[in-house]
Amino acid sequence: MHSVHLRDIHVPKGPNLWLSSVVAVLIFSFSLALFLIFSRVGGDGFRESMGGDVGLSFLIGGLLVSAVFAVIEKQER
Repeated sequence: MHSVHLRDIHVPKGPNLWLSSVVAVLIFSFSLALFLIFSRVGGDGFRESMGGDVGLSFLIGGLLVSAVFAVIEKQER
């Protein structure tokens, strides 16, 4: 069997940090939306079981950090 050579396709050697940071933005956004919906529906007791203010600040911080990384990596491309 002959080997297949794809010379027209470029695959980066390192990790794709822009894609990783965009996926992180999506995941943190989805998690933040679910946190807000569930804490609204479930009440204060359920909100505290999900981490309360610490969990909320972690989700907001992760969203901001991953958004900054996405912008930085997009500018370097």
